[in-house]
Amino acid sequence: MVYNDKHMTYLLITQNHNLENIDMLTLISTLWNRKVTSTNLEINPDIHIVDGREQNSIGIEAIKDLQEEMRYKPFKETVQIAVILDAKKLTHQAQNAFLKTLEESPEQTAYILLVGSEKDLLPTIISRGKKLYTKTTHNIQDTDNLESFYFENSDLVKSFALIESLAKDKLKCIEYINSYLQALHNSFRKSIKECVNIRTITEKIDLVITTKKRINANGNRRLLLENLYLQIQELG
Repeated sequence: MVYNDKHMTYLLITQNHNLENIDMLTLISTLWNRKVTSTNLEINPDIHIVDGREQNSIGIEAIKDLQEEMRYKPFKETVQIAVILDAKKLTHQAQNAFLKTLEESPEQTAYILLVGSEKDLLPTIISRGKKLYTKTTHNIQDTDNLESFYFENSDLVKSFALIESLAKDKLKCIEYINSYLQALHNSFRKSIKECVNIRTITEKIDLVITTKKRINANGNRRLLLENLYLQIQELG
């Protein structure tokens, strides 16, 4: 992706709406002129996060609170950044309230909206943002399709080769696991609606969450992923 640090509103088109999203971290690193990781992002006073992932919607009150936080100058960074995760949850009312903020943003503020598609937002919001299409958007076309993940692939040799490659980069590793976890959650919700046995899916989710925690704690990524693969295969 190519970034223009003079354009301070970004629409990150991605299927990964997590703080570990490597493209988002790269963008923030560019804006701050230093390498940024997800481990200390949430405690940085110049990052303001609106998280819509577990909400039915993001209303106007959340935007008003964000506008109040963004009034001040950066505390220690060169730019103060607001991140909206799963921005498609913004109600039309909230988006309309957001327009003036985007239009009048000072040079020391930036907004990053993570959406799965540019169609998720009103045209008036889209026209005020620079669209950035991420690698993740194209790598995994359908997060409902579990078969697209190598944890579900019965070819051990091929899967272990992919694991070895992925394990070299912690951020990419976490991003892939988050995508797989999202697919499992989608499958879980679908199974509930269809009254299908969900025990296997919940066991997989528990295994993935445990693996993610151990990777975040700097465990051996390759061994952890290989072990996860074998455990998933045992569950079938």
